[in-house]
Amino acid sequence: MSKDEIASVAEIKEPEESAIVATARTYVRSRFNEDLDPIFLFHNFAYAEEMEDKMTELAELAKLDERTTERLQLAALFYPLGYVGGAEGWAERSAGELIRFGQDEDYDLGDAPRWISVAPAAAPQSDYPTRLLHDVAWNWLGRKRYDRRSDLLQLEREAIAGKEGDPVKFGEEMQDFLLRFNYLTNEGKKEFDGRRRKNVSKQQSNNYKVQQKEVKAKTGKNFGRGIDTMYRTAFRNHINLSRIADDKANMMISINTIILSILIAVSGAGLSFFEELVFDSPEFLAPIVILLMSSLTAVIFAVFSARPKVTEYRIKKRKLLESKEASLLYFGNFLKLEKSDFIKYMSKMKMDQDSLYDDLGRDLYDLGQVLHRKYLLLTISYNTFIGGLALAVLTFLTVYIWNLSNMQ
Repeated sequence: MSKDEIASVAEIKEPEESAIVATARTYVRSRFNEDLDPIFLFHNFAYAEEMEDKMTELAELAKLDERTTERLQLAALFYPLGYVGGAEGWAERSAGELIRFGQDEDYDLGDAPRWISVAPAAAPQSDYPTRLLHDVAWNWLGRKRYDRRSDLLQLEREAIAGKEGDPVKFGEEMQDFLLRFNYLTNEGKKEFDGRRRKNVSKQQSNNYKVQQKEVKAKTGKNFGRGIDTMYRTAFRNHINLSRIADDKANMMISINTIILSILIAVSGAGLSFFEELVFDSPEFLAPIVILLMSSLTAVIFAVFSARPKVTEYRIKKRKLLESKEASLLYFGNFLKLEKSDFIKYMSKMKMDQDSLYDDLGRDLYDLGQVLHRKYLLLTISYNTFIGGLALAVLTFLTVYIWNLSNMQ
């Protein structure tokens, strides 16, 4: 190897580690090994060592001076040490641990303990070292091993709570946190933000797998199959109910039209009989009129129940595609669109299951509204028929008994 090559290797050789940082690492490892509760699977020495490693990288990128870098490395090592005393108030304990270490080693820590105390709630207006420590603390959000660290955090939270948590809820919370999280330094954004964005979609995929697993554990079916079965069953039940309503309406129409036909035919054919009835016993016309009117009313409401009705929303054509009220799976709505627009809409729906199920839900609700109207009219028709028939019989018996008593 030439002298130039040896010089080049010497230039890229990593700087020697600070003695105080090496002492701090040994001290932190010892404290974690001896005093940390085993339930802390995330906040442990592995996490502290990872923070120190990433802090070294970011400090080098930021071209910080040696003393500031050294203090930041110490802050990174001591950052999770407060968990040896529990999850509550850990940041203040971590700062206290660092202060005691500095006093024992007669080392000037500067503002390093304050950085630890403030970093968990750091804001863009915080001083630079605090923001850098904040970014290092959350470096795992922008790492390839994000899902492993996330699993450890979930297990740790469950162990602290003393009960099994909801993995679906935890996954949704993590996805929301990933979406809202911001690194506060340029170095943090450069190193971790790109991967954080990828981890958002990764977390979304993990959430779907967890949902599938949870649903299958409870129902024995996959997530998608269970939802499809639910919608299929609901639509089948509603269609069957609609068919039953139409059959009942047809029955009412048949019975009452027969009654009406008989009454009208008899009254027309026996006109002289009815004339004598009017003059001799007009009271007997009351049950006939009651039966006639009740049958007519029952037929009218039964016909209204069975009459086809197209549910339409008064939404302008250009706004129909963006509407969250009308279901475009129903012909009464999608026929307002051009065929090409409808085909594009269906293609989009195939790729977006949430929107697809929302549209099915709207369609199911509209079908329920139609069924509600059908059964309401049908109830009125049946009640009118039963009430009219009973009233007509009672009226006839009353008139008949009254006539018999007068004859005696």
